[in-house]
Amino acid sequence: MIKPIVAFLIKREYFVYLLFLACTVVTLLLTLLPPGNLHGPSIFEYDKIGHFLMFFGWTFMLGLSRIIRKKQPIRLWIVFLIGALFGIAIEITQGILPYDRSASLYDAIADVIGSFSAVLLLKYIQTNLSFIIKKAYPTVK
Repeated sequence: MIKPIVAFLIKREYFVYLLFLACTVVTLLLTLLPPGNLHGPSIFEYDKIGHFLMFFGWTFMLGLSRIIRKKQPIRLWIVFLIGALFGIAIEITQGILPYDRSASLYDAIADVIGSFSAVLLLKYIQTNLSFIIKKAYPTVK
């Protein structure tokens, strides 16, 4: 099931960039806006699962966009580090904000675990599906 999705995304490079931008905007809005601005039913009733999913998605899209841009395997530890630092920076920012947001060590841990899980999936894609990149970009060695 992963193979057709990855093939679809690799052939639509700008769609991946758009998804990464959308993930960034949604992540920032959900984590930095005052809670009163988020109307409707609580999407993330289980807060830690929400953090995990947001940072899994954000880190995955970051890594996939880098793979597509470079058209070759990338250093995944850098993608993990960027994702983890992004989550930690958001938690620190929440502690500084003057409204009803607070920093949480457990949220930061969920962010880091989400980033790590995304990197594991990216590692699988780089290791087992590199032929899709070569097929999409035949001039790449």
